[in-house]
Amino acid sequence: MNKIKYDQFDETVYQATLNNGLKVIINPKPKFNSTYAILTTDFGAINTLIRDNGEIKQLPAGIAHFMEHKLFDKKNYDSSDLFAKYGAENNAFTSFNQTSYLFSATNDFSENFKTLLDLVENPYFDEQKIKKEQGIIGQEIMMYQDDPSSRIYFDTIANLYSQSPLNFDIAGSVTSIAQITTEELYATYKQYYVPNNMSLVVVGNIDPNEVLKALEDHFADANENTDISELKSLVNQEIEKSEVIPYKETIMDLSTSKVGLGIRGPQTNVTGKAFSRYELSVGMFLELIFSEDSDIYQRLYDDQIINDSFGFDFDIEAGYQFLIFAADTNQTDQFCDAILTEIKSCLENPDKIKNQFELIKNEEIGDHFALMDSISGIANQMGDRLNDFTNVYDEVEIIKELTFHEIMQNAKNFFHNSKTTRNIIN
Repeated sequence: MNKIKYDQFDETVYQATLNNGLKVIINPKPKFNSTYAILTTDFGAINTLIRDNGEIKQLPAGIAHFMEHKLFDKKNYDSSDLFAKYGAENNAFTSFNQTSYLFSATNDFSENFKTLLDLVENPYFDEQKIKKEQGIIGQEIMMYQDDPSSRIYFDTIANLYSQSPLNFDIAGSVTSIAQITTEELYATYKQYYVPNNMSLVVVGNIDPNEVLKALEDHFADANENTDISELKSLVNQEIEKSEVIPYKETIMDLSTSKVGLGIRGPQTNVTGKAFSRYELSVGMFLELIFSEDSDIYQRLYDDQIINDSFGFDFDIEAGYQFLIFAADTNQTDQFCDAILTEIKSCLENPDKIKNQFELIKNEEIGDHFALMDSISGIANQMGDRLNDFTNVYDEVEIIKELTFHEIMQNAKNFFHNSKTTRNIIN
């Protein structure tokens, strides 16, 4: 087990890769009363390919999210009931790239940890229960379709990556989940829920040796791991080849229109700590322009181009990176034009925002320090394979090292090779 000390924060992080390929990250917090554990598989909504008798097979959209729900439902019990029995709060979530299962507890860590391992390790898929779940999730999908905030986000992503796995909501569609079969669930689980595609993070009042001992005899041996790198590569190729839909308008019964301005950056091969540096620097560039403390934000707000509904989100993964600006406004074209104009102006005249660089840097560091007061915040900021498990403590040092020049260069690399879409809901 690799021991990494962060003297500045009086913290120690332990990292280990078990013989079966499972990556384990442990951050002991003896002064905390609770412990938080999150078990993640690098299998998300975009991973819709499996190998079937040597052939590559397309899976229904939404199968990762569907499996997340069904893993809780065992033959004679529900895993959530076991967590409740031992006083733990539990949850799970699916993103485009990952599915995570977690719990937080102040007592009975051992029993709750067994429940977490059993939840993920022992699937039970029954045809009758699958049909019932298809109805439940189908209603959930229809609810999201009636939610304009959800629609503006996912439809803007779909515009940026049309005819690709990013074209669908994470939950899929009513039609796609109705096609999911028991056989597909078991086959998909067998290929993606394998130790060398999974990671475990534990943060809190825990002994690292206790965690490793509890993992003995769990999950498959290394020789049962499957090589899914080709499947993931094919997905990334499909995403890269996808076309951008420049404009889309949807009609809903709204008193004020919603607008999503999507910006698609080029695919990047950066990994490890360099990935985190890039992600942090692009995020800081956006904060320099559009944080509430910036002069530009205040001017746009005073001119009623943006309002309190304004927000933006930057997302980067192995096969894609995109940025979405959204707001409630009836001046949708004026909003999009103003955002793009401000970005272009700052790229061409960096001195407009340079004077606020140290302020934004200090705010970023402060936000990271605030995360350190939360075991869930720390656990969810422990990184992944893409950034070589760069964690919240590492990121503070990265932010300190970042220069204004580096931030501007990374921003130029993103925006100068970007494509845009405008998604309107009237």
